[in-house]
Amino acid sequence: MIHIVGLGIGDISNLSKTAINAIQSCHIVIGSTRQHKIIHTLLPDNSTLLPYPSPLKQLEPLLDQHKNKNILILASGDPLFFGIGAWLVKHSVQNQLSFHPNISSIQIAFSHIKQPWQQANIVSLHGRPLNSLRPTLRNHQWYALLTDKNSQPHHIAQELHQHGFEQSQLWVCEALGTDDEKIQHYHCVDLLHNTHTFHPLHITLVHTKGKGNILPEFPGIADELFETGSLPGKGMITKKQIRLSILSLLQTRTEDIGWDIGAGCGGLSVEWAYWHPQTHIYAIEHHEHRLKYLHINKEKFGVTQNLSIIAGTAPLNSLDNLPPPNKIFIGGSGGLMESILEYSWKRLQANGCIVISCITEECKYEIMTFIKMHQLKTVEQLEVSVSKSITLADKQLLQPQIPVRLIKITKEIE
Repeated sequence: MIHIVGLGIGDISNLSKTAINAIQSCHIVIGSTRQHKIIHTLLPDNSTLLPYPSPLKQLEPLLDQHKNKNILILASGDPLFFGIGAWLVKHSVQNQLSFHPNISSIQIAFSHIKQPWQQANIVSLHGRPLNSLRPTLRNHQWYALLTDKNSQPHHIAQELHQHGFEQSQLWVCEALGTDDEKIQHYHCVDLLHNTHTFHPLHITLVHTKGKGNILPEFPGIADELFETGSLPGKGMITKKQIRLSILSLLQTRTEDIGWDIGAGCGGLSVEWAYWHPQTHIYAIEHHEHRLKYLHINKEKFGVTQNLSIIAGTAPLNSLDNLPPPNKIFIGGSGGLMESILEYSWKRLQANGCIVISCITEECKYEIMTFIKMHQLKTVEQLEVSVSKSITLADKQLLQPQIPVRLIKITKEIE
């Protein structure tokens, strides 16, 4: 068996009986030096103490090397809550795993500041870029942030201030359960230029407050928030009303794999990734200028973990190495609609769908020809006509935009 014991905080007095029995039955003990010291009085005399390997992928051959022995892996808090447990479930045989959870540092932190935490947003910034916090930020919400050297309290405060949460409050909870435990309360502005060095083991609790409205909190990101190199709201992006119609047709879900072919400056793919952090979107674009702003928008909205940018022309040199998608949007074809559709249909997963936007009659003809040739029956068409207000001679008028035809085809398997 592989026993994974969460040590909680403090000493061995908070360990359960089953956790103590697991510790006393194991001879291979993997953990940090600090963790080894905490449980040394419980270990068998002939225990072999091993450090966590670095990189972590080396843990798999280490476990295999000792597969005929009981192994103890030491963790903090609940191993299945932002801990080593997720990695072990993925890389080990589950019936060999036995978990012994303990109280987490997040529970302790909230208890110290006397706040309920059942609705708190738990975000790990450990090993992740700081801007990955952005898609999660909402006003008047609680957050518990697991941090590293690149997400220190002053970094977090700067991020909050930049995005309209300048009245937020932060609690920095250091070395919980140890002699060095310290909890300090700050207002966001107090930390902006505070580069004080905090204990390496700390978490930051945040209660957001401020004018907000800089980052979107509801689908339909304003066009002018996207960087395109043109006037705000202009440039090569799928405009808001059309974008929402496309996302509605795609009906995106958790863990989708999506392709955005002809992504432009990223209006569709960025919004798609922003609201669905568990999906992975591949934005394909070949135009150098648009690629520049696609990268800028990816960083601006913090979708660095689930949006990959592929520079190339579809389908010639950009799609072969991508995982098969179950959702595809084709927003630009560069005159290659027929070959893009054929390739996309071939790679599309069963029961997946393709949504295409087009405005020219030639484009519509190519799509309908493809549908007839493949005798596709699950087809949905929608024409979106939008009129926007303009001012002319001090009067408000509605100016019609070019209608956009949206066509959705679904790959049903009988």
